[in-house]
Amino acid sequence: MHVNLLRTGVGVDSVHHLHEIQSTYRKMEDDTGAFLTTRYTPTRANDLLNGGSIYWIIKQQICVRQMIEDIQTLKDEDDKKFCRIVMNPELMLVSPVPHRHIQGWRYLPQDKAPTDLRPFNPHEADQDDIDPQMAKALAEIGLL
Repeated sequence: MHVNLLRTGVGVDSVHHLHEIQSTYRKMEDDTGAFLTTRYTPTRANDLLNGGSIYWIIKQQICVRQMIEDIQTLKDEDDKKFCRIVMNPELMLVSPVPHRHIQGWRYLPQDKAPTDLRPFNPHEADQDDIDPQMAKALAEIGLL
């Protein structure tokens, strides 16, 4: 059984903004994938690699996910270990779920993960970024 990670998009204003940030990093690294770095390698790395995703918290709601492709333990120039989590660059929009911001990352069991809506299309970004308070109100009355 796989698990997922929850991660706060620090300084990220929208799904479109997350897409722009990751695209910029890919260009800087001359890479086609997406990645994030953390200080520690997750203890449940095998469960994450078995179909897990990173669910991003943006503006106090879980609203998008990315499939995890690889987890690498590396060393920096000072010989300190860090973890690089390589993700599929495709963003998948999920049913918005209110969630407070967290530091670092937390595990998210598959049975608690929001359901997929559709792949993110950067050309329709204005439709994909719903105000968190409005999304919460719409979800409460069953419209989202």
